[in-house]
Amino acid sequence: MLVREGDFGVVVLGRPGEAPTTLAGTGVAIWDALAHPCLLEDLIARLADTFAVEPETIRADVEPVVAQLLSAGVLESSS
Repeated sequence: MLVREGDFGVVVLGRPGEAPTTLAGTGVAIWDALAHPCLLEDLIARLADTFAVEPETIRADVEPVVAQLLSAGVLESSS
């Protein structure tokens, strides 16, 4: 896996032949939070705490990004 970060956000290249995944905005915060393996619920709780919002509010941002990262092969599920 290849990762590049800059003012544009984060670009992650996962599986060979796959298009890169680009994350911006809250996607960058999600990527950074995933530096330490955790359960989805813990990730949501941590980010809700960081941004001072309700967990259900942040869930709407987190779940699609996590699904995108899983689909791209740059994130693995332990379940």
